[in-house]
Amino acid sequence: MSLRSYVCLCMLSALLAGVPTQAQQDTLKLSLDQAVALAFDHHLGLRSARLSQKLQEGSVAQEQARFGHALTASLTDQSNRSPSISRLENVQTSTSTSVALGLGLSQDLATGGRFSLNLSNNRSSSNAAFNTIDPVYRSGLNLNFSQPLLQGRGWVNRIGLRVARNSLTASELAVQGQVQDLRAEVSRAYWDLFLANQSLQLREQFLAGARRVLETAKVRAEVGSDPASNILQAEVGVAQRQQDLVSAQSTLRQAEDQLKTLLGLDQDPQRWQLPLKITDTPEVAAFDGNPDLGLARTLAFNPSYRRAEIDLKNTELQLALARDQTRPSVALSTQIGLSGIGGSYSDDLKGLKAWDGRSWQGGLSLDFPFGENGADIRLQQQLIQKEQRQVELERLRLQLAQQVRNQHRQVETSRRREQAASWTERLSEQNLKEQEERLNLGLATVRQVLDVQDDLAQARLSRVQALVDYNKAIIEWQRLTGE
Repeated sequence: MSLRSYVCLCMLSALLAGVPTQAQQDTLKLSLDQAVALAFDHHLGLRSARLSQKLQEGSVAQEQARFGHALTASLTDQSNRSPSISRLENVQTSTSTSVALGLGLSQDLATGGRFSLNLSNNRSSSNAAFNTIDPVYRSGLNLNFSQPLLQGRGWVNRIGLRVARNSLTASELAVQGQVQDLRAEVSRAYWDLFLANQSLQLREQFLAGARRVLETAKVRAEVGSDPASNILQAEVGVAQRQQDLVSAQSTLRQAEDQLKTLLGLDQDPQRWQLPLKITDTPEVAAFDGNPDLGLARTLAFNPSYRRAEIDLKNTELQLALARDQTRPSVALSTQIGLSGIGGSYSDDLKGLKAWDGRSWQGGLSLDFPFGENGADIRLQQQLIQKEQRQVELERLRLQLAQQVRNQHRQVETSRRREQAASWTERLSEQNLKEQEERLNLGLATVRQVLDVQDDLAQARLSRVQALVDYNKAIIEWQRLTGE
């Protein structure tokens, strides 16, 4: 073979090695981290929570806009024509026209007051004989300010904005809670699928073992070493293990469907048909959790507890608003105005600049409730609701403390179970090996070997179950404490 042919053959082999087979293309391989990331991208519940957060961001912006500037403008054109009813007009038909332009700037203040500045320009004309100037130009500049002195004064006007921001924080916590719950749920489903796979493999192994026992029984019956009834016992053992295998296959399909649903694969019929192959295996990871530190982290990061704290804060804000509503309404209002008039627009502006026309106005208004007052009733209701929120918050704290203690205990128990199950599995393996050797020598019965096989199958399943339970217990601990 020439050097060129050898190089071409190597390149072709490399290309073929890089092309996945049909079996690889038809299998979705996932690590635990990949499964969680896929669920984050496709889970509809998490997507809905994120959209709710965006909606709440709009509510905050809407509350902030209440204290922004507002610019207004108006333009009117009016014409009137009617028979004259006054001799002073000295006309049979009275006509008049008017064009008005207005500009205004206003702002609601955080103190509860309101500021506005208005500029108006008007041109009017009439055929009435008593008018000494026609057309007439008028301009006006008015500054208005109003401020409540008791009810509605100060920071209570920003309660709506504070509530909106608290609600935004609550929506962010809802997303955080969805993320924590989804990660834990996907992780549990992932290890459940691992357990179902291991269970199926063990059932297949023990079915093969039962068939070996059956072959041994047939051989020994043919040579006359054992009675033919041993064959029937071995066949019963094979049939029982076939039933267990069918059940394990059904459990595997259910576990696979559960994980696929969490990953959002049900949204795509083609991807739903792909079999899953998980690539990670559970381990007995070190656990150094502390109940007291775990509770502190839980209270700091648990979305449910944080939302309960926000509900209490919102109730306190509503209580402050209800208390403010019980005060008398006392408001101060002032107005300063300049005006100009003339036969032309320039004359009109000269009069406005020279302050020829000036006006001012100021006053106080008082609104004092008399008799039965609904604001007092609302205040009492808010006081009761605040106390209720405090009780609920304390109840949730005690509940979380109990959950943290129980989960810490569950992790420790699962670890000890895994250690005991591993020891039992090793003893069961040794016992089965000895009984199979005894069966070959005619010192053990078929029933004894099948029973020992069942013991080993149960020991292995218990060990795998304990390993999965240990990892799931750590997952729940991390979900509770936010680790």
